Amino acid sequence: MISPELLRRFPFFAYLTDEQLASLAMIGEEVEFPAGQILVEECAETDALYLLTEGTADIFFTIQDDKTNTIRHFVVGEITSGEPFGISALIEPYQHTSSVKAQTDCKAIKLDAVQLRQLVEQDATLAKVLLKQIVKAALDRLNNTRIQLAAAWA
Repeated sequence: MISPELLRRFPFFAYLTDEQLASLAMIGEEVEFPAGQILVEECAETDALYLLTEGTADIFFTIQDDKTNTIRHFVVGEITSGEPFGISALIEPYQHTSSVKAQTDCKAIKLDAVQLRQLVEQDATLAKVLLKQIVKAALDRLNNTRIQLAAAWA
């Protein structure tokens, strides 16, 4: 369990009521990751929605290069304090679409995915607010990836 006040500090949770913040705080915990640790892996089942509270992390994809028989990692974005990751926690099939690796020592709020899905099933307003924030994060990342792709072809 974490304090609702910790959640209240971040814009991601800004539109939630005191009751909703208290519900999320009940299923939340603070976690730490050392620099270099993989925080979530592409294609793995999503166990939690995270909000980075300290540090930075890279979003990357892994691709098998058949010509050289090597695995290559492509960094497509960065997560900084106040940004979510593991956003597939509320989106079926509940699998990560990319990997995340700590660039620096990181701290995050971890909201258990199963308990989070139960909460949003019981509270449509909570679902609406969280999904809006998740969609915003996904669109921001999509736009950043599009810009990187355009720059690579320029």
